[in-house]
Amino acid sequence: MIVGLDHLAMDEQRVGRILRLVRRRRGLTQSELAALVGVSQQTVSSLECGQAEHATLRLLKGVAAPLGITVEVVLRWKGPELDRLADARHARIVDAVVTRLGPAWQVSVEYSFNHYGDRGSVDVIAWHAACGALLLVEVKSELDGLEAVLRPMDVKVRVVPPLIAGERGWRVRSIGSVLVLPDESTARRSVSLVGSVFALSLPARTVAVKQWLNDPVGPRRGVWFLADTPARRAIRNAGSAGRVRHPRSPESHAHGRPPRDGSSSPGGTGTPPGGSTTSTGRI
Repeated sequence: MIVGLDHLAMDEQRVGRILRLVRRRRGLTQSELAALVGVSQQTVSSLECGQAEHATLRLLKGVAAPLGITVEVVLRWKGPELDRLADARHARIVDAVVTRLGPAWQVSVEYSFNHYGDRGSVDVIAWHAACGALLLVEVKSELDGLEAVLRPMDVKVRVVPPLIAGERGWRVRSIGSVLVLPDESTARRSVSLVGSVFALSLPARTVAVKQWLNDPVGPRRGVWFLADTPARRAIRNAGSAGRVRHPRSPESHAHGRPPRDGSSSPGGTGTPPGGSTTSTGRI
């Protein structure tokens, strides 16, 4: 339960007991702790007595910090349904990756490994036999932290290729390591905030990654922003379809500009009667 925007409901009695026990272990009085934090002794006393129902998170962290206590906030929503919600988003992105790779790639989902203490799983692993290219895909529905993403990806690039080559008899000539994120402003902003780090670790972006997927020669490391729902894919692809040209208004003829319906201006050549024009575009 949230108590206002800046207040948290909590187990006040347990919080107070922990603060009191650790303060005493550190050999501090309530007044000494209050002076370190910059609050009144009464405030510290109230927290230790379990009267923290109106304490702000900032206050609680401030009192806990000199004692070496870490305050963590855990958000819960409808029990296991929150995990299922996150898993469903992840699964949609994985499905979108598999769909986009196409028939040239032999795809496996959730490849698990355990090699001399290095263990984990690759969300999507794909093999391009014609080019001898191995693709390792890490899917994240949101970017929580760099360490939790980049370090495991480095381990997988080092461990997985020789393992799977031995298991399946593949002769790997090039390796692609790609982080796939939802194609939305939040994910793009998260990457841009640490752009210098990504420029070194995963320098390629969506266009370069897709080019490599079409012709996987040489190594490639990058970030692929991918729409994970049909609606998002439709929005992203809308501008890439062929343009539909509409006729100009009659006023445009008066100014000598050619109409946009394929007919010619005076003295020019146009589409013959019964003919048609075709507009194509890449998706």
